[in-house]
Amino acid sequence: MRFKEIQKNLFLATLLIITIVFLWLINSYLLAIFWAVVLAIIFYPVKKIFLKILDQREILSTILTILVMLVVVFVPLYVLGLAITNETISLYRQVSTQEKNLDETLEMVNRSIPVFSWLNNVGWEKEEITQKISGLIKSLGAYVLSKVKNLGQETFRFLLHFFIMLYLLFFFLKDGIKLLKKIQYLLPLGNEREARLFARFVSTVRATVKGTFIIAIVQGFLGALLFWLVGISAPMLWGALMAILSILPAIGPFLIWAPAGLILIFSGSVWPGIAVLLVGALVISSVDNILRPPLVGKDTQMPDALVLLSTLGGLTIFGISGFVIGPVIAAFFLSMWKMFAEEYKQELNDLG
Repeated sequence: MRFKEIQKNLFLATLLIITIVFLWLINSYLLAIFWAVVLAIIFYPVKKIFLKILDQREILSTILTILVMLVVVFVPLYVLGLAITNETISLYRQVSTQEKNLDETLEMVNRSIPVFSWLNNVGWEKEEITQKISGLIKSLGAYVLSKVKNLGQETFRFLLHFFIMLYLLFFFLKDGIKLLKKIQYLLPLGNEREARLFARFVSTVRATVKGTFIIAIVQGFLGALLFWLVGISAPMLWGALMAILSILPAIGPFLIWAPAGLILIFSGSVWPGIAVLLVGALVISSVDNILRPPLVGKDTQMPDALVLLSTLGGLTIFGISGFVIGPVIAAFFLSMWKMFAEEYKQELNDLG
């Protein structure tokens, strides 16, 4: 009996070690695997539609689903990325090569003497502010230029991960249900707990991606349109930055439109600056307040504060993928503690 216990413990230890080693082995491709799972969850309903239309032809339905995903997601992102890159390079060259732009900016700054009199009192010089503004634009342009120059070096790595993701996505769409049942069979958590956790994972992924994507499109479009109407250079670039920052609940686009409005006011363009601040506060920020609760908070069943903290933590640790990974971890955290409270309710009451 003692020997069987040793065998069991040794087997479990070996299983744990080989699992850790395997995860270490595929560590470089974990994000590709993760996004293949996410996209399979998001586009599985599309595959079900194709299955009905094509009389349950599994492989053809899966291929058509992937084609739809490429057209809906990646083609627009590629076109938008090219446009934004061109705008950024143009803006960088404009600020870097034309000194008269800085002179014009200084001239506009001089029109705002009352504002800068106050800034001088707190130790800010108007020339210093102008230099910081142009320096920020130069830094942004230089960053994009550096990425463009290194594009050839990164192309192979990106394509490798992209095609691995597509390859895995094909199998996740085709055999995802079978794979899920196999995982549920192997995990020793109990079928009911596993079903609840998997359901929470799916609902959180769908809500986070769907909500973030829709909010980003709306806020980015409104921001770009606003900047174009008031005559700010590179509106698509700033709109894209607002769309990216919309990942951060409540505070995202504010980091772009608020400084832009203040800069316009300080530089003498008072009414355009006021328009940017008003539209940003009343319209762009309201998009987040109106859409996020029904699109994200309702399905994830998490308070806005926890969504914000988990998103920020996910972005810090996992990069851009963290806007999904963070809320998923938070959802698992809440689900596990909820199950603990339900299953040990009597013991907890006895302790109280």
